[in-house]
Amino acid sequence: MASKQKVLVLLPLFDLGGAEKQGVYIARSMQESGKYEVEVWAIGKGTGKLCVLLDDLGLKYKCLNKSFDSFYNVKSRIKLYFNFRYSIQKSKIEILIPFTYHCNVLAASTFRFSRVKKCVWFQIAMEYQFSYSSFEKIASKFKPVYAANSLAAAKFISEKHKIELSSVSFIPNPFEFISPKESRNSWREKLNIKSDELMFFIAANFYPEKDHETLLNGFSKAKKKHKNAKLVLAGSKEYLPALNNLKALSFDLSLSFEDVLFIGTSDDVPGLIEASDICFLTSISEGSPNALIEYMGYGKPIIASSIPPIVELLNSSYPYLFEKGNSDDLALKIDLLISEINFPKVHDLTEVNREKILTQYTIESNFNAFHKIISQ
Repeated sequence: MASKQKVLVLLPLFDLGGAEKQGVYIARSMQESGKYEVEVWAIGKGTGKLCVLLDDLGLKYKCLNKSFDSFYNVKSRIKLYFNFRYSIQKSKIEILIPFTYHCNVLAASTFRFSRVKKCVWFQIAMEYQFSYSSFEKIASKFKPVYAANSLAAAKFISEKHKIELSSVSFIPNPFEFISPKESRNSWREKLNIKSDELMFFIAANFYPEKDHETLLNGFSKAKKKHKNAKLVLAGSKEYLPALNNLKALSFDLSLSFEDVLFIGTSDDVPGLIEASDICFLTSISEGSPNALIEYMGYGKPIIASSIPPIVELLNSSYPYLFEKGNSDDLALKIDLLISEINFPKVHDLTEVNREKILTQYTIESNFNAFHKIISQ
């Protein structure tokens, strides 16, 4: 019987963010396939909430306990790279699957010195904020196996690393239908949202690229006409400066804490999606957004910014896309969807979206795509 290949899934933090959850999905799938022995490492601990899930799944994990400041100091960065190279060689890792930019560069620039057979460069975001550093140039010269979770992300990395677009494999984000822990009525009662009120919902941490400012401005304009609307924002309260700025903006826009609810993270996003009437994603930059995939998978009406990865999922003809950063256009789309929300066409659109996710963005599809590129 062939021995199992040892795989390392490398994450930035042990948080419950989209990238981290994607990493856990593929780690679980690989472990359950019986073909691989899997470990999950993170550069830093973060909140540590992901460790509970890893324990439940019986996955081995390890924290490198490194600060991300190390990536912005040459001496510290070189030391981190040498330590990582030693660790993966000592652990006899054969395949590296990193998630997010720093993990990609770290893995791809060290694997050739560590007896690792294959390293995936997995592009899941549009990282315009990072210049093409000497470390990344070294990483690209070592020829990792390229993959991306959207055509837009594939184009981004193919242009940056000057590789053929056809050499970047597509790996769909995994969607798993999970039954809500609490009912629609239970959530709305908990949030003090009446049955005749409209609940708007967004699941997104308070990063600049999620552009909650445009969401709040657009909501404020739409609320002048739709007095019965309330906005619920689920996102980590760890990002206090950004969170406080958004609360201050809400105050400046004369939105009360009854109009806009900042509820922190939740372990029942499916329940919140089910409780909502319209779901939002106002991002100015994405790879392939997990939140949007979840909204689609649970069959909810959606208003989203018309950036390429979102258009790729919803289709360019989707009528409730708005120009990114344009709160006036967002307010118009809110008004349009509210006026049409009970029309058959909205039901048909949500069913098309749901079918796409349930057939193309499955855990099995995600595993098969990874398995294919690392077994070649």
